[in-house]
Amino acid sequence: MHSQSSESSVVLQGPRSCQKAVLRDQYEVLRDIGFGRFGKIKLASHRLTGVEVAIKVLQKKGQNLLVLSEPEMMRSLEHPYVIQLLQVAETHRNIYMVMEHAGGGRLLDHVPQGGMQEEEARRLFRQVVSAVSYCHHKGIMHRDLKPENIMVDARSHARLIDFGFSARFTPGQNLHQFWGTLSHFAPEIILRKAYEGPPVDIWSLGVILHFMLTGRYPFGGNTSKEVLSQITLATYSNPPYVSLAARMLIHQMLTLDPQKRPTAKQILQHPWMTHGKQDLPHDYSEPIPIRPDPEILTTMFDMGYDLRKTWVSLAKRKFNAAMATYLLLQHQKSQGAGCIFQEKPVPPRVKPRPHPVDLSHSLVLPKRSPSEPALSTFPLPCEPQLPEGARQAGQKHIRSASEPALHLHLQPAGASTPDVGPQPDSGQLNAHRRLLRWVDRRIATCVRELCCCTSRVSNKLAPM
Repeated sequence: MHSQSSESSVVLQGPRSCQKAVLRDQYEVLRDIGFGRFGKIKLASHRLTGVEVAIKVLQKKGQNLLVLSEPEMMRSLEHPYVIQLLQVAETHRNIYMVMEHAGGGRLLDHVPQGGMQEEEARRLFRQVVSAVSYCHHKGIMHRDLKPENIMVDARSHARLIDFGFSARFTPGQNLHQFWGTLSHFAPEIILRKAYEGPPVDIWSLGVILHFMLTGRYPFGGNTSKEVLSQITLATYSNPPYVSLAARMLIHQMLTLDPQKRPTAKQILQHPWMTHGKQDLPHDYSEPIPIRPDPEILTTMFDMGYDLRKTWVSLAKRKFNAAMATYLLLQHQKSQGAGCIFQEKPVPPRVKPRPHPVDLSHSLVLPKRSPSEPALSTFPLPCEPQLPEGARQAGQKHIRSASEPALHLHLQPAGASTPDVGPQPDSGQLNAHRRLLRWVDRRIATCVRELCCCTSRVSNKLAPM
């Protein structure tokens, strides 16, 4: 335990570094779990929820300029099979990316010698292609797809990670940067030809599927020259136990002409991919979140968070401490786990309430009846206005009247009030304390009424 605290202090604590102090207060670093060309990955525990997270530390050096765009890329990605970015903090030396931790290990370690069974390979490969299709739809190419950059989470779902080499692209635009891993290089990368983004990822997907089904890479050799020669000629072989449909799909992806390779969406429609039609991924484009979950907001209120600031953090996608806590609680709720926060508070100068909160026993919200109008035409109880800053953030999915404008800076329990004039007697003081407790209860009731009302509003909003 002592060594863990020591490591946390060394990594995240420093003079005149407010961001480091925030990270130190929010997370306890446990150990190193990964090393890359551009930084380290550390396992940490979120102090309030106890959820384990991964913290990627990127050093601001000249040779790292490319990968320093990774936080920007991940800010725009929200998909079930892409690892979730939770928080970003920056100092004059480093960038810290707090992300979900997929505890199941790398896909590389799940492929046995001789390859996986086709049913299991199909299930995981569907999820990987779904994530890649989503990224391409968002105008982002990964450029370093390989089994080492695909994690498996606790539910045995694939999670795409490491967007350090990713880049934005425009359809029809050619790129000229040549990055990636040798065994997964597309021929156009080796030949130093200008290339479009998505076909390069599709080639890498072909290499991944071949590896998943056979346990070895399609292009190998004793020297790098031999590997490059095989790639430029697309020379590889499939074992006879691989089904014909799978071999045909691999052949389509490992086509020399980039224009003849299928898109990620077309791969999802291939007969081998749709076989069984179980666990088929759906197109996913939902941002985080259109309207915050009132149960989670209630939990965060009990933790001591300012709900207005939390709401604005989500609307403007600030990826700060409040947003990270919300996303972690959301993850816990989706897993069916109760959300119990620890003793150490995160929000500065706000003391959390002393009792843990379990979302499984939270307030039961009323459901909208079929006859109820989709959008109320009358003011909701305690209904405030969205702050001017959030209205200017371009969040077209956020209704301006749905965000609480209450500043919930509650006085910590047991704190004394400032003296004004003569000191009241004990009876007056007790009455004053009862009044403060009544005000606190009224504020909490108002917040819960607001959450109940907003939950009854349809997600299909009328135009403003």
